[in-house]
Amino acid sequence: MIQTSTPNQTIYKRMSQKFLFDTMTILSSDDRSFLTHRLPMAMAAKKMCRNVWVICKDTGKCKEIRQLGFGVIDLPMGDAPLNIYANFKILRQLTGIYNSMQPDLIYHSSVQMCFLGSLARLFTGNLPSINAITGVGYLFSSEQPKAKFLRCALNPVLRFLWRRRGTVMLFQNPDDRAVFVKRGLSAGNAPLIPGSGVDDQKFKPIATKTSLGKNNRKLVIGCASRLLRDKGIPELIEAVKIVEKNYDIELQIAGDIHLKNPSSCTPKDIEKWSKILSVKFLGNVSDMVGFWQGCDMAILPSHREGFPKALLEAATCGLPLLGSDVPGVREIVVNGYNGLLFAKGDCHDIARKIEKMLIDQKLRQSAGKASREVIKSKGLSNRAVEASFVELFTSIKTRAVFASER
Repeated sequence: MIQTSTPNQTIYKRMSQKFLFDTMTILSSDDRSFLTHRLPMAMAAKKMCRNVWVICKDTGKCKEIRQLGFGVIDLPMGDAPLNIYANFKILRQLTGIYNSMQPDLIYHSSVQMCFLGSLARLFTGNLPSINAITGVGYLFSSEQPKAKFLRCALNPVLRFLWRRRGTVMLFQNPDDRAVFVKRGLSAGNAPLIPGSGVDDQKFKPIATKTSLGKNNRKLVIGCASRLLRDKGIPELIEAVKIVEKNYDIELQIAGDIHLKNPSSCTPKDIEKWSKILSVKFLGNVSDMVGFWQGCDMAILPSHREGFPKALLEAATCGLPLLGSDVPGVREIVVNGYNGLLFAKGDCHDIARKIEKMLIDQKLRQSAGKASREVIKSKGLSNRAVEASFVELFTSIKTRAVFASER
């Protein structure tokens, strides 16, 4: 007879288990982004730490996080990352949390969380911390005057915060690391862990679709992205308007506007673009497996990425990829192998690459098969990323060198 452990037995087993750390905190912007982008890292933390607490904004998903065995601390955050009053309020609350918990290891995710978390760390002793840069964001990628001013003003502050003893800077791609090294914000040998992982058991290719051009079936191009100008949405729309003149296609966009983001598209933009017959705005999509399995190819015209989760999922579903030739995107789109790269912001080049993939059925099929191989060969699955984090946490505790160049 198979016996299962009772809750008390499970608790006792965890109490008697040996861990490298007693308590670790993970600072994430909200519960949804934690569940979609931070789980492999957090599951690695559970293996290494007796108690793992997630500090985030509760948008209704914290119950799911608790069910996975994590403690949760609700930290209300506004939607405006540049709001000084809101950030000061977060800082005060976060300082109180760190002072009371005194964690053995702190993990900050995203530029904003790394900034606020590092400020809080100033008032709580020299707690060991990891600043995970999951994309350089508006502050380091935008060429708007406001962003340029903030970069200039904040760089000395960030250099002081992020080069302190006990701080590990972590990156998803070498280009982002190079930007931070150039600005004096990181050491040149800072560790790299590519991507946030993808569930390759959940995201799978489906049976070969009917050949394009038969049964009047349109070519479906999928794009999963926040509707921001920095994500290249305007030029993608212009490219589709060019392609639809000669080919029967449909662009499906999963994502929504973020009005508090300085780069957000507007409701008027969406209203205007929705009138284009070959463009469909789906809003936020909960079933991303179904979304990608219903597409013939994936596209991301972003101006810069850390390591795009959308293309990870699309590649795992065996789709050919199209993407901007920019940091982050070119880490997963291997030009001519599992997809095609196009020039950033160039709607005509985007249109040419869509047409090439549309016309060349052999390329489309070979690229789709190669996409899933890229996930395996580059170690981008949840299991591989989790193993990398176990190695990173161990190296921090034992002061060993993390083998980031993999």
